Amino acid sequence: MASSDPKRPRLTRRESQERTRRDLIAAAIDLFAANGVAGSPLNAVAEYAGFSRGAVHGNFADKDELASAVVASVAIDLGAQLAEVLSHPTSTRTRLADYITTSMDYFRTKPASAAAIVAAVGYLSRNGAESYDDRAKDSVGDLVALFEEGQRLGEMRSFDPLTMALALRSVLDTTAANLSGSRAPARTEAMTSEFVALFDHATRSTTITDPRGTHS
Repeated sequence: MASSDPKRPRLTRRESQERTRRDLIAAAIDLFAANGVAGSPLNAVAEYAGFSRGAVHGNFADKDELASAVVASVAIDLGAQLAEVLSHPTSTRTRLADYITTSMDYFRTKPASAAAIVAAVGYLSRNGAESYDDRAKDSVGDLVALFEEGQRLGEMRSFDPLTMALALRSVLDTTAANLSGSRAPARTEAMTSEFVALFDHATRSTTITDPRGTHS
C-alpha cells in the first residue's frame, strides 16, 4: 500500500512503472518456484503482487516475456555476485572454488529464485522461446575466461574451457533444481565441498596446490 506521508516524494510515472514491474517479477519468482510457470496464471501473479491483471499486461506481452524477465532478474542478481568473485586478485583455482561456493550459497539463501529460474528456463525451452543450451553458453563466458587464464598461468591442466564451463554450469543448475523445495539445503555445505574438490581435481595442473592457496 502506498504511503500517505506528505514528506515522502511522489514517484514519477516511470519510477512507478519500474516498481510495478519489479513487484510483478518478485511475485512471479515466488509463484513459479511454488507452482511452476504453467501453474501460475498471469492473473494469479498480478493478485499475488497486489495489482489488477491489467498491470501484468501493461508490463509484459505474455507469460513468455514474464518468464524471460524472471530469468534475467535472477541471472543479473547471481551474476553480479559471481562477477565480483571472479574479479578478485587471487589464484584461478581459488576463484573457481569461490565461484562454486557463491553459487551454492545463493541457492541456499534464495531457494525461490533458484527454483524460479529453473522453472522459467524449462518453460521457455518447451515453448521454443529459449533453450537451456543457449542460456548456458551465454552465461559461462566469465568461466571460460577463468579457465583460459588458469591454463596460461600453469595453474590448470590442458582441457577445453567451454566444455568444462558448461559441465560446471550444468551441475550447479541441476543442483539448484534439486535443492529447491526440499530438505537438501541442510546438505549444502557438504555438497559444496564435494563440488569444489571435484572441479579442482578435474582442472588442476600436475603441480598440486590447494584451491585456497596452500601446497599439498
